[in-house]
Amino acid sequence: MFCPKCGKKNKDSAKFCEFCGTEIKEEEKIILPKAPRKKLNKKNLIIIIVISIIAIILIGGGLILSNQFKPANVAVNYFKAVMDADSDKIYDYISFPKSEFTTKDIFEKMIHDEESGLDLMNYQVISQDISSDGLSAQVEISYILEGRQTPLTQTIYLVKNKKNKFLIFPNWKISEGSSLVEENYEIEVLKGVGLKLDGIEVGKKYLKNSKNKQYDVYEIPSLFKGIYDVEMTLKNGLILDGKLDVSSTKSLMNDIELKDKDEKELLKTLSDDIKTLYESAIGDKSFDDMNFEDGDLKQSYDKFRETISDSHLQKIDFKDINIEEIEVLENGYLKVTVDADYQYTADGYLSDDDIDGSGDDIMYLTYDYKDGFKLKDFSSLVSLFSRF
Repeated sequence: MFCPKCGKKNKDSAKFCEFCGTEIKEEEKIILPKAPRKKLNKKNLIIIIVISIIAIILIGGGLILSNQFKPANVAVNYFKAVMDADSDKIYDYISFPKSEFTTKDIFEKMIHDEESGLDLMNYQVISQDISSDGLSAQVEISYILEGRQTPLTQTIYLVKNKKNKFLIFPNWKISEGSSLVEENYEIEVLKGVGLKLDGIEVGKKYLKNSKNKQYDVYEIPSLFKGIYDVEMTLKNGLILDGKLDVSSTKSLMNDIELKDKDEKELLKTLSDDIKTLYESAIGDKSFDDMNFEDGDLKQSYDKFRETISDSHLQKIDFKDINIEEIEVLENGYLKVTVDADYQYTADGYLSDDDIDGSGDDIMYLTYDYKDGFKLKDFSSLVSLFSRF
């Protein structure tokens, strides 16, 4: 209330003004009415309720997420992904150096090339130990597989990534990535040969400065320890396929396969060349009477013709010729290993009767590729036949 004389505020129960001492009679008390409290309208009430619910959800969700990102839970999720052979989840959990050759797609291919998932019956986290600096942890899990009576244990090691999850939660990663990846891996190929790994071109940025005059050396920052599909393009445009097993510190790329259409062409060419060589040698034809373009073959052919003459071979029929292996030589030629199955007829040694026989031998033929396969050299063509 207020004093009727000086107008200053006093307690409602005061009988005299605290400031001027004037008696304040009951009928003279001046009491200002209290402002009426406004009732919340329905819209504002709904807004307050919604905000409250959101706050509760955020707090609860934060607690759940915080628990989800603890080392033990990360280790358990990774462990279950391994049991299920879930390459997508495994890739996300593991910490390893990333490169264009360690993508999730390539990792999935590597995982699928291995065994499928295991039948997990049950598991339990035995312990979780976090280092004193909080940067690493290890979690031990006990588990039972289907068909086993005794439990197994696995220790999973984790490291804390410096980048948090959702800005505030610790980002724990499995530290076993080093066992899956080979770092600074070197690949040697013939100079000038184009190289692709799993369809990804190995660019010049990976070339090392090397004094080797015959080979280019590529150093890849990181590759999975598995098998990559390789494609090489020779200077002459021939495309070769191969496999790279990343299991050592350096790989020499030379054992390869041709594309199907090129291998069929090569097989036909070498089959015709082998038959021509034998028919010409049996007929005692000179090299100049043959259709081979490369004069360097003459020495090999003359020696072969002489050996065939001494063997008294009358005819030879090749039943089956297969390409066993192709190797790229330092000069860019293809050395082809051939398995040949044949039947033959030769003069008898101690009688006038012809001798029939059969055999299965390995031969080596060397080819260049310029508008088709051209024979450059050969060796180990079978030239000794039993005449008994």
